[in-house]
Amino acid sequence: MSGPLLVEVIRGGRVESLHEVDAVLLDASGRMVEAWGDATRPVMPRSAIKPIQALPLVSTGAADAFLLTDVELALACASHGGEPAHVDAVAAWLARLDLDASAL
Repeated sequence: MSGPLLVEVIRGGRVESLHEVDAVLLDASGRMVEAWGDATRPVMPRSAIKPIQALPLVSTGAADAFLLTDVELALACASHGGEPAHVDAVAAWLARLDLDASAL
């Protein structure tokens, strides 16, 4: 086990924030292969489980029925910082559905 990882969030070419990360690498059987930081710390997955929130979109057939693109499905599975590419993709998605930002 090694010390925690340090992650820098860069925005506009500057360090916006620093985050100490505890991480665990497991093999296919669930055995710990390597760990960084505190491998026993309770976890609050937050954004890490966003893809699970999008499962009904796919499993109900709604993604196919609404002809979701890979970009739209990725947006449904993720958190983002509202970068121009994200805003443009959401605006295009809404327009395709004859909606605007007031529908959000």
